[in-house]
Amino acid sequence: MTGNTGLITERCNAFGAERGGEQLLGGVYSDKYVGKYHWYCKEPAIGRYTMVCTGGDYGFRVQADGGLIKAYHCDGGHKGTPQPLCKIHVQHFTVGPPKAGYTRDLKTPVGQIGGTVANELCPACAYPPEARSLQERADYLQQQMSRIMVSPFLNNQAEFKRLEQAQDTVRARLDELNQTGRVHKCPLILREVS
Repeated sequence: MTGNTGLITERCNAFGAERGGEQLLGGVYSDKYVGKYHWYCKEPAIGRYTMVCTGGDYGFRVQADGGLIKAYHCDGGHKGTPQPLCKIHVQHFTVGPPKAGYTRDLKTPVGQIGGTVANELCPACAYPPEARSLQERADYLQQQMSRIMVSPFLNNQAEFKRLEQAQDTVRARLDELNQTGRVHKCPLILREVS
């Protein structure tokens, strides 16, 4: 007897290598940032899963008296692309974000204060449209400043100062978005899809 047994025969595709191109940070970064070497998982998939944003209340006060003021509420529900996953990656992604803190060596932040695992950050929450455009602007300004710094022919201090002031303006707005909770780190949960 031959033919399709109905079992999943796909390989695990935890980070999109089998799809013909990774989605870097959920599509936040374009393909130009894809590296030279592509990692892939050799394990067989046990099902199809998607990451779903959990939502929550975000924002903080910068004054010493602390406490949230008009916290930004995220309803969550942002969904990632369905992907076939192996048993190892299902376990890895369902453990959930660790409690906020640091690893044993006290050097690497984890949980809500850091970011070391794929399910600790919803790309849609961390990079809303305004933050994406500001980040692209900040990257562009940084590239221009770097060109001035490394080139002996472009040693234009007035232009560098202008770029630096523009960078400070962008940085201040990004800080404001973070403080008010508009840019935040919702953890993700893994859900099986049919």
